[in-house]
Amino acid sequence: MVRVRFAPSPTGYLHVGGARTALFNWLFARHSGGVFVLRIEDTDRERSTDEAIEQIVASLRWLGLDWDEYYRQAERHERHLEAAESLLRSGAAYERDGAWWFRVPEAGATVVHDELVGDVRFDNEQLKDFVIRRSDGTFVYNFVVVVDDVDMGITHVIRGDEHLNNTPKQMRIYEALGYPMPLFYHLPMILGADRGKLSKRHGATSVLEYRDRGILPEALVNFLARLGWAYGDEEVFARDDLVRLFALGDLNKSAAVFEDAKLLWLNQQHMKRADLDVLVRLVEPLVVARGRVTTEMWGHAGPQRLCVGANLLRDRARTLHDLAATMEILFPVPVEREGDAVVSETQARLMRAVASAIEPLSPYTPETIESAVRGTLEREGATLKDVALTCRLAVTGRKAGPGLFEILAAIEPATVADRLRNDRSQAAAGQVRDIEQKGGA
Repeated sequence: MVRVRFAPSPTGYLHVGGARTALFNWLFARHSGGVFVLRIEDTDRERSTDEAIEQIVASLRWLGLDWDEYYRQAERHERHLEAAESLLRSGAAYERDGAWWFRVPEAGATVVHDELVGDVRFDNEQLKDFVIRRSDGTFVYNFVVVVDDVDMGITHVIRGDEHLNNTPKQMRIYEALGYPMPLFYHLPMILGADRGKLSKRHGATSVLEYRDRGILPEALVNFLARLGWAYGDEEVFARDDLVRLFALGDLNKSAAVFEDAKLLWLNQQHMKRADLDVLVRLVEPLVVARGRVTTEMWGHAGPQRLCVGANLLRDRARTLHDLAATMEILFPVPVEREGDAVVSETQARLMRAVASAIEPLSPYTPETIESAVRGTLEREGATLKDVALTCRLAVTGRKAGPGLFEILAAIEPATVADRLRNDRSQAAAGQVRDIEQKGGA
């Protein structure tokens, strides 16, 4: 059975590189019906913190990367000591200055077979003897990772290529202890958009910061999967599709490039596909946090109106924050307009007539609204083109968006009528310049 692990060091937050490593291990385990182990490598007592562990766990849970087994490396000290003592007894290790050192042959080479890049040769002269147990009694990474991987039955080690230089030392320990070695996959690094090393300015921030930016976990999972894995020319994947399609043989051998614009595009695609009830639940605290819509107002709107509104407005939103800003138009609060526009006295009169036609409608649907508006304008000797843009600006604050009658139907008729009658762009007495009309309904 396939058994893989994600083994983060809790010395800081989980960043995108670590999250990608966790994802590839998780996908392989779920695709193959195997086991995904989360092992916190907290033997560095000075740098490891409980806060970092909590952040790592919270990040994985937000991403939806559930684990089958959980370990903390620091709790396995006695087992590490047992394995190290066996190396001392066999002569594979020795004590000097209070530390325990592992012997490396002076001649020859250690060849690491990596399933992605092939054989990589390391001269033993360059490796030299190395410490496995410090003088304070704590064990070092390259030793305990071998013991833990063996005890936990890890069959495939999938990790970043920054660990490739550690692998020959670990292979020597496997051999000295008589342990079988797993298959190694060292993932190429992630580069910034400028092809330089990924840094905070490129997006190498905490996974949870993407949550705070309004990114959906499904979108970030999709984005991370495409940083080093491909399935034809497809870009947008649901989680179940990733599990079904993922194969280690499809991993890229070259470095991946982190592009924030691609992440935002993917997030927009996933928002378009998201379950509306889930989307409404996610966007509610963001709308309320903006300070103009209260929790009570949100509840009063009702789930049906909120779902209809979210469905109409999500196509143009790249993040949940974008959607939260536009969702405010569903509530009786002042509308934030795109730029300035002047409405003539004629247009103002027509808007008031439209308001009077809309307010008493029952049923209040896109169809009844369209019929009432067109009939009213016809009686006034006008057409929809004469006031379509001014009505849209007055009610939504935007020059473009969903179908006019659909978005009007998502807002309570009293709010629509109030905005049409009291549009702040209506011209003062004597102003006659009509707003430029572009498009219809």
